[in-house]
Amino acid sequence: MKENKKQSVLVIENDVTVLDSLSKKFHSLNVPVITADDGYDGYVRACLENPSHIVSGTLLPSMTGFKLTRLLKYDKRYRNIKIVLLSSNNLKIEDEVFQYCGADAIIKKPFKFSELINKLEFKPES
Repeated sequence: MKENKKQSVLVIENDVTVLDSLSKKFHSLNVPVITADDGYDGYVRACLENPSHIVSGTLLPSMTGFKLTRLLKYDKRYRNIKIVLLSSNNLKIEDEVFQYCGADAIIKKPFKFSELINKLEFKPES
């Protein structure tokens, strides 16, 4: 049975410029946006608000995006949340930890918003 809930996105990013830019772009698609600027706050917001999608940086204060993802993906209550990680590092170096955490995708910064939307498999409602 597929749950029919409104799509929303949680953006977890400690770079204020990236956080603001992504928030504005999702708002322009009429998508409710939840934000957090560190890993722990992002984890708490994800658990409380249960967004349909999460975009998270990998290097965050208090908890990495990899750890946050692993906590969510290995909890049956949240495993269906689509999670895409954003990284400034070489993706070949991060591949093993990426595979281990269970994220749906990882994108290297800088990136195009359309690439992010495709990785999220996000389908804005009309």
